[in-house]
Amino acid sequence: MTNATDDSHDLTQSLEDYLETIYELTKTEKVVRSSCVADRMGVKRPSVTSALKALAEKGYVVYLPYVPITLTELGEKEARKIIRRHEAMEIFLERILGVDAKASKEAACRLEHAMNDEITTRLVEFVEFVDSCPRVGASLFRRSDYHCREKNNDQFCAMCIHGCLDEIVHTGRTVDLSGVHRASQTLNEASAEYDAVILARIPEELQERPEFSSTNWRPNKTLRILRDQADAATLTVRVDDQTFVVSRDDAVKIEVVPCE
Repeated sequence: MTNATDDSHDLTQSLEDYLETIYELTKTEKVVRSSCVADRMGVKRPSVTSALKALAEKGYVVYLPYVPITLTELGEKEARKIIRRHEAMEIFLERILGVDAKASKEAACRLEHAMNDEITTRLVEFVEFVDSCPRVGASLFRRSDYHCREKNNDQFCAMCIHGCLDEIVHTGRTVDLSGVHRASQTLNEASAEYDAVILARIPEELQERPEFSSTNWRPNKTLRILRDQADAATLTVRVDDQTFVVSRDDAVKIEVVPCE
């Protein structure tokens, strides 16, 4: 028996299934009665009655004989969390791992109950990232079919990445692919022409200094060059929400890729 929500709650897998079913019925039926729940779940009335009493005792539903079932505020909130877990797991199995739709639904029903809120949030964020990221998106997962793990074939990897980039262009997204092969420059050189650059590399000697902490100065970070600077011997650079003054001597050691 797995406690699938916060430690303060005490819902078994069976009770979670009942709560989820009741929530779904409230969206399609004018009134929800125990007979509706029994029909939807394919169980006998006495089982439904027992579950409803348990849910009512825990404050998730309002249940009285011969009166329609209603969810409490707590019950509706918990039901939404359960459904969120279910959907996240189903999407992960089907769209990321490539499991067929029927098997994904069946497995998600079993696996969702083992996830707490933190795991659910992380899974949802991962699914959203993979589904939207053009570099390692779901399309790349589908295209690769995990062959690279088996073949370790550089040619196959190149074809896979090329296909992913080609898909970005054909979906109509505004992406400038010329920068993929653009040569890096020093921050000092790029500052004369560009207002924004991507950090490519910062030497170890600078990494050791607190003003170049990896919290802000790490590869793929966007550096915005501020133009209202009076001192020609320095550069004023904004990284995230912080502003840094960089000497020209340090700027020639930092490699960046220009942004248009």
